[in-house]
Amino acid sequence: MQLKNIAVVGPGGNVGRALITALTTSATTFHITALIRPTSTYRPPYLAISTITADFTSSPSLISALRDQDALVCCVPASATSFENQKLLIDAAIEAGVKLFFASEFVGDVLSAHYEIFPKEWVGEKVRVRRYLEEKAREGQICWTALNGGPFFDMWLLRGPAGFDIPARKAKIYGSGTNLSCQTPLPVLSLAIVNMLTSPHAILNRAIYISGVKGVTQNNLLQALEEETGAFFTVKRVDVGRIKEDAMAALERGDWKVATRGLTINAQFNERQGSADFWALVDNEVVGVEAVGVKEAVREALSGCEGEGRGGWA
Repeated sequence: MQLKNIAVVGPGGNVGRALITALTTSATTFHITALIRPTSTYRPPYLAISTITADFTSSPSLISALRDQDALVCCVPASATSFENQKLLIDAAIEAGVKLFFASEFVGDVLSAHYEIFPKEWVGEKVRVRRYLEEKAREGQICWTALNGGPFFDMWLLRGPAGFDIPARKAKIYGSGTNLSCQTPLPVLSLAIVNMLTSPHAILNRAIYISGVKGVTQNNLLQALEEETGAFFTVKRVDVGRIKEDAMAALERGDWKVATRGLTINAQFNERQGSADFWALVDNEVVGVEAVGVKEAVREALSGCEGEGRGGWA
């Protein structure tokens, strides 16, 4: 299977922007088309990027937009991955003759019991979408793939979710701080997608799991941050079990945002109930990813995004 014409849905999001940059600078020549809504304000960052406007509620409009595309990479945010919306897109891709549907997952192990309890109103219906793609692949109608690398390491570290307020030199350590987490910097994830599109045979009809950083724990992150900044951090210890209890209560009352935040913290940092360590599933070598150590990853994140670091979760 050769993939040259690549359609990207969600080109203006975190994954979409990083992917388009990686595709444009790749040694392989791709013809890239951004599929956008009529109300979109998206403007391609490169002259080589084409745009097609489509009505994402209309099958005929989507089919027309996807004609002559080899692959569709869906980079929409989690909340936009409702089953009905994604089914319409998949069916249109099949009708248009698209060879490969690259599903919007980009999280951790979506089949874990911990992920199952997240509210679909906030994280979408990724598992149901994957099951539908598996069905269509068995019928020979389309091939599919997905990529999951855990949290985006650089964004999590610099913007708060990892528990660190870097400018203020403060840290929240959840539980023991020893829970292992698979995480991947966004540029590494986008390069992995490019490698998957360049050599698709090894990744067809299955999800790929990667981790761009090895040995990620909060304690290791704290040590690396103190070494790289040359300053000690004020540490606050947090009962991660209590966060899980509060998240479940929020889930019961329909407060999806609070529930999702608490469940995410629990999944990443609770050494007894978390799901962040999926190293047993990792296939870095299949997509050309080489994991680096925590200190190197922290140094790279700090040098690439100087001035960031204060987040709402830190």
